[in-house]
Amino acid sequence: MIFTRHTYKKKITFTCFCFPVGFCHPNLSIFASAHLCTRRAHNDSTSNKGLPEVRLQHAHIIQTGFRYQDIYLQNKLVTSYVKCGKLGDACKVFDTMIERDVVSWTTLIAAHAKQGYCQDALNVFYQMCRVGVRPDHFTFSSVLPACRDLASVEQIHEQAIVNVVDSDVFVGNALLDRYAKCGSMDKARKVFDIMPIRDVVSWNSLIAGYGQHGRVGEASELFSEMPKRDLTSWNLMIAVYTQNGYIDNARKLFQEMPRQDVVSWNAMIAGYAQIGRLDEALELFHRIPQQNVVSWNAMIGGFSKNGHAEEALRLYRQMQFKGAKPNPQTFATVLSACADLEDLDQGKEIHEAIISFEYESNVIVASALVDMYAKCGSQENACEIFNNVRHRDVVLWNSMIAAHVYCGDIDNALKCFQNIPQRDTISWNSIIGGYARNGHTGEALKLFQEMPKRNVISWNTMITGYSQNGHAEEALELFRRMQSAGIKPNSQTFAGILPACANLGYLLQGKEIHEEIIRSGYWLDVFMGSALIDMYSKCGSIESAWCVFDKMPQQNVVSWNAMIAGYAIHGCSNEALKLFKDMQESCVNPDYVTFVGILSACCHAGLVDEGWQNFNLMTQYYNITPTAEHYSCMVGLLGKVGQLDEAKNLIDRMHIKPGSTIWLCLLGACKVHGNILLGKQVAEVLMSLNPKDAAPYVMLSNIYAASGKWDCTEKVWKTMKDGGLKKEFGCSWIEVNKQMHVFFASKVEF
Repeated sequence: MIFTRHTYKKKITFTCFCFPVGFCHPNLSIFASAHLCTRRAHNDSTSNKGLPEVRLQHAHIIQTGFRYQDIYLQNKLVTSYVKCGKLGDACKVFDTMIERDVVSWTTLIAAHAKQGYCQDALNVFYQMCRVGVRPDHFTFSSVLPACRDLASVEQIHEQAIVNVVDSDVFVGNALLDRYAKCGSMDKARKVFDIMPIRDVVSWNSLIAGYGQHGRVGEASELFSEMPKRDLTSWNLMIAVYTQNGYIDNARKLFQEMPRQDVVSWNAMIAGYAQIGRLDEALELFHRIPQQNVVSWNAMIGGFSKNGHAEEALRLYRQMQFKGAKPNPQTFATVLSACADLEDLDQGKEIHEAIISFEYESNVIVASALVDMYAKCGSQENACEIFNNVRHRDVVLWNSMIAAHVYCGDIDNALKCFQNIPQRDTISWNSIIGGYARNGHTGEALKLFQEMPKRNVISWNTMITGYSQNGHAEEALELFRRMQSAGIKPNSQTFAGILPACANLGYLLQGKEIHEEIIRSGYWLDVFMGSALIDMYSKCGSIESAWCVFDKMPQQNVVSWNAMIAGYAIHGCSNEALKLFKDMQESCVNPDYVTFVGILSACCHAGLVDEGWQNFNLMTQYYNITPTAEHYSCMVGLLGKVGQLDEAKNLIDRMHIKPGSTIWLCLLGACKVHGNILLGKQVAEVLMSLNPKDAAPYVMLSNIYAASGKWDCTEKVWKTMKDGGLKKEFGCSWIEVNKQMHVFFASKVEF
């Protein structure tokens, strides 16, 4: 009598083989050795170690014909080949099976899904249903991860109902997970609500889904209602808070945890790093009981994403010195840092390390290499990396499209897009985004209309493309179409459409979008909050802008910049300077945009001493190189208080060539203070820079007119007329009943 153990997921059954006394089955020794061999391979997670034994015993089984007699042994062979990473051999064994049971089919479905062959996994599932093998709850738990879109999930859900397994907790959890990952939180919640039995995984899956879609309030409420929490529940809720910018909530939860593990620490480190609070992230990093590669990746990624690429590379070298082994994610992150620095030599050095660790064929690493070489100006090397990868997946193809787009090579990006064996939505979004970012909104719209299936990112790409290219009306119209199509906007949608309202001065529509953000359950993250502050400021409601800023649970440098700039354009200089002081006390490092707002505020109020103080603070303390915008603010400030010679000297000392904007600032100051001599010199410079611009002619004529030099005024207007130049009409606008009315000088438009 022989007992063999059948292990199927967590169920264990035993098969009993009985033979008469004295009887020796001719294939018994083969069966026993093959069973032992396949069991070894099955347990060997390093894949290829057991492969020679599996193939040897498989050959013996074929020679004896035993393969036609025992379905259990055949299933074990299929599983063993899968464990050894040989899906093709597993399929061959499967194809030779005369009889297949639910285990046979489920094993093959799970193998295809796990190795990323999602459509093949679905095809095997439907073939299983066609031949009359009834799937069980393990089958559905295996096939659902292969669903990459909502339609597929819904079809499998229908099959689960037909086979009366939809009430199984494992199937329910898998459905929850897939609906959430496909963006349908309402359906995920419906599955959760009707589940007769829920385990902790059910609650965790729904919390993770809400967090993934920025619905932090609902995730928090669900967490508080959980009847029983495990360590994963606590870590998930911390991740929800940190990934959505609510680090203080995460810190409080972290301190309340009954027990913390390395995942808890890593989530907190990543959370602080993500919002730029790197000092606090480092403090936790040094306190963590045991660092692992994820801890290092979180810190390296935090420095890289917050503009400290050199510090990220220094930390990577420290990681190597301490003997921590980098993984593909590490290399992807440090390559991104090299790309930000445009440091090709450092990128090549890391490329050599990647080769030594044999990660070059890893899709994540190969994609990062393509990106790095493209951003370092070596499009040829990016193409070489792409061409050297034998098994390219859609992720690598999409990276190559993005690389061509970054290099401004939209033609090759389109060729790459057309050659993809199997396009996904990201492929379409990449090429559409490429056209939009390069100002070709017409071509982008044409591709958008040809898309077989659009997701919220597709709509966001077009809306943002229109908004950033000065087509605010078209952006708003597309936003309305998106809502009519039943596509639920996300935080990126709102962050993309609010600048369109700001540019048009549509305060009422901006308020409506703000109300929709609140109704959608989105908390004010730094992106939406900053966009709202900017919109309210530009639409003239500085009080509303402050209310948004004050209610934001977390602010980053973008949020502070938006509020400071809002105060500056409204002439609230004292408030802007006070806010800048608060920003410094909050340990948020200002960037060049911050100082544009501060210097603009000083310019509005004529605060010369404060202007110079902050200009020197920027250059000497924060080591920020002044841009044309900073110089324009300083020239405008000096010109406002009549220090025209000092303004001219500042322009002469600039490390960059002054453009028209800076000279126009000085010319405007000459007009205000009646400095004809300097005004004429500046106007001549502007005329040489842009002979077709009428502005310097008009301003110079006004300077002459204010001084009573009518003959000089007439000469300037004659020069304009001879050159075919015309003064541009000024305009103003007002919003009435959600309709914008624009008024031009000498002309009215309704």
